[in-house]
This record gives sequence, structure tokens and C-alpha cells, in this order.
Amino acid sequence: MLRLARAAFPRHVLRQRWIRYEIDLADTPPPPPHVRLTRVTDPIIGELRQRPDRAETNLKAGLRFWDEGLRRAYIWLGADGPLCIQWLLLPEDNRQLRRLSDWSGMYPPLPRGTGQVDHLFAFSAARLASVSTEFAYALYDEARRAGVQTLITHIHESHRVARTWAEGAGWRRYGTITRHHLGWPARRTLSVYVHRDEAPRRGEATAPVADLARMRLPRNWSDGAPSTAAGS
Repeated sequence: MLRLARAAFPRHVLRQRWIRYEIDLADTPPPPPHVRLTRVTDPIIGELRQRPDRAETNLKAGLRFWDEGLRRAYIWLGADGPLCIQWLLLPEDNRQLRRLSDWSGMYPPLPRGTGQVDHLFAFSAARLASVSTEFAYALYDEARRAGVQTLITHIHESHRVARTWAEGAGWRRYGTITRHHLGWPARRTLSVYVHRDEAPRRGEATAPVADLARMRLPRNWSDGAPSTAAGS
């Protein structure tokens, strides 16, 4: 039905797709000793809202999460400013996630022992993938402390660099999320989300782990909420 609607009204039915990933925290390395994460607070959010990169997709989406009441976020503060920030979602956030306006369908209920990371943003001083990897290992440790055994995330299918980084860092592809956004002028819009599980692809090429540290990440390198043009 959605395919027929898209074929009949291509200007009014937009399609986006994300790849779903999971990782077993029992198999991840310990946090690097030099990485110290800080739990995000209102003053930190206030400072981030004043930054020139506050309009970047993933940072903007994270700030919107904060406004929606999702307050479990961690930031790595370096000597010259912030390096990375990301939100950690736990089963106790399920009720709040269902209240998200247009994006609640992206987030299925999290069972006990499962968490989700979202809206990873690497600030300009930390665009090398090695910095993001060190941040990720430290965030995994925070998740373990919160009782999480498995983490999930999703990355837009067009973000090849982010997907290569994730797969090289141990994330396993296990499904997709497809968003069909229906909208007509002067009428209400509707978003329909289709979640599919699948067997992991064994033949996809990924960058060797040794090369990940030399990769330079684009500005909006992770999941986020890309424009409709990116996935239409």
C-alpha cells in the first residue's frame, strides 16, 4: 500500500531508510583511561546552544531530545572544548520515547538489559574516527554500569562512512527501519515506520580496523534525522 502511494504521489510520499545495528557489551574493550565522560547538565546544554555548530543535524536533534525530557547524555570535554556527545536511552525511557511527536516510531520499546545510543556528534576538534571510537568505548562502560548488556543504534543508509566505522568497531547489522512520510499542503502529515529484522550481511566490505583511526568523519556522520531529500 505504501509503495502504491509513493508511486501515485511521489511528491507527497517520501521514503527514508536506516540500518539497525547491535553490539554485545561483553565483547567490547574497556574504556581508555584518559577518557573522562561528563553527564550532560542544563548549564552544558546552555553552552551548546550558543555554539556556531548548534544547527548541525545530530547536535540539533540531541538538543531536541533534551527538550523532550530525554536527559541521559554524556559528553567528552577536552582541554580546548567538547569533543563528542551522545544520548543513552534505557528501558525506563520507553514512555518518554512514545511521546516524541513525529519520530516516536523510530524507537521500539527497549527490553530489560538493552539500551540504545543515538545522536552521536563529533565536534570539529574530534573528527578523526579514533577519537569517536575512544568516546564510544567510554560510553559503553557507562551503559554497562546502568545494567545494559546489549546496545542498539541506527544509521541512515546513505551515511557510508558512519556505517563503515560502526561495522569496523564491532557493531553487527541486524535489520532496517523504513520511514514513509506522507504529507499534503494544508493537511496533517503522517509518518509510518516499518521495522524489519534480517540476518547479518557477511559479504559487505568494511574498512580494516587499522584504517579507522585515519578516517576523517563528515560533519553529520552518524544517525540523526537527515533531511527528507537524503532518503527520498
